[in-house]
Amino acid sequence: MSLKAGFVPEEPVNVGVDDGYAAVKLAWQDPDGTLRTFSVPSRIQQGSFGIGTLTSDARVGGYETEGLFFTVGIEGEETRFPDFNLSPLARVLAHHALDQAGFEGRPVRIASGLPLNRYFLRIGKPDEEQIAGKIESFARPVIRADGGETVRIVQHKVFAQGLAAALDWLSDPKRRTSGEVGIVDIGGQTTDISVVLPGLLRERVATYDIGVLSVHDLLRRRVCGTHRVDDVPSETLEKALATGSLQIWGKNHDVGKECEAVIHDVWSQLERRIRSVFEKKSRVST
Repeated sequence: MSLKAGFVPEEPVNVGVDDGYAAVKLAWQDPDGTLRTFSVPSRIQQGSFGIGTLTSDARVGGYETEGLFFTVGIEGEETRFPDFNLSPLARVLAHHALDQAGFEGRPVRIASGLPLNRYFLRIGKPDEEQIAGKIESFARPVIRADGGETVRIVQHKVFAQGLAAALDWLSDPKRRTSGEVGIVDIGGQTTDISVVLPGLLRERVATYDIGVLSVHDLLRRRVCGTHRVDDVPSETLEKALATGSLQIWGKNHDVGKECEAVIHDVWSQLERRIRSVFEKKSRVST
C-alpha cells in the first residue's frame, strides 16, 4: 500500500503505563510539554455484560482478544494472580485505558513495568523471558466491540517498577548523594522495597504481597461482619475510604473508624517490612 503524496505519518506519543492490580495509570506529555495523567480502575470480567443496554457510561467497554470477550469498567474479577501483567486481562485493561485517554487509532510508544521480584532473577539479572513475555502479550490484537479503533502500540519497553523513583532522585543535582537511596513502591497487590546505590546498583530488593487492595480486603470483611451483608463492591469500598461513609440498603453508615483501623493495620504490616529491608547492613561500603 502506497501513501498519498504529502501524507505525514503521525508521530508516536511516549506514554508511561502502570498496569496495576487496582488501577491502570497513564502519564504523557503534550506537544507543549504539559504533563498529562489518566487512570481507570482495573475492573474487568470475561464475557459480555450488556454493553450499550445496561449502562451508558463511556468508561465501560467490550473488547475481544485471543478469541475471548471481556467487559471493562463494571465490577470485575480477581486480578491478583502471579502472571496478571502477562495476561489478556492486563492487555485489555491497558488498551481500554489508552483508548479512554484519547489515543484510540493513534500510534504510541509505551513504557511499562514489572514488580521487582518478576523483573529480576534471583541472581540479580533481568528476567528476559518475563520481559519478552509482557512485550509479546501487549502486542497481540485487541478488538473493540463497538467497532471503534484501538490504540496502536508501535514500541514497548519494560522496566523494573520502583526504580524510576531512584533515577529521578539521583538525576537531580540538588538531591545527589553518595549514600544509599531507599524506595518504597506501594501498588494494588504488591509493595516493592529497594535500596540502591549511586549508579542504580541494587543493594537490597524485596517484594511483598501487600498493598492498597489489602485495605479493601480488611474493610470488606469488617463491613460484611458488622452489617451482615454478603459482599461490598470495590467501587463502594473506594468511596467509603474517601468519605468515611457507606450506604447499605439505602441508609448511610459512618465507617470512618473502621477505615482508620484497617489503614493502620496495613500500614503497620508495611512498616515492619520496610524496616526489615532498610535496616539490613549494607554489603558494600559507601
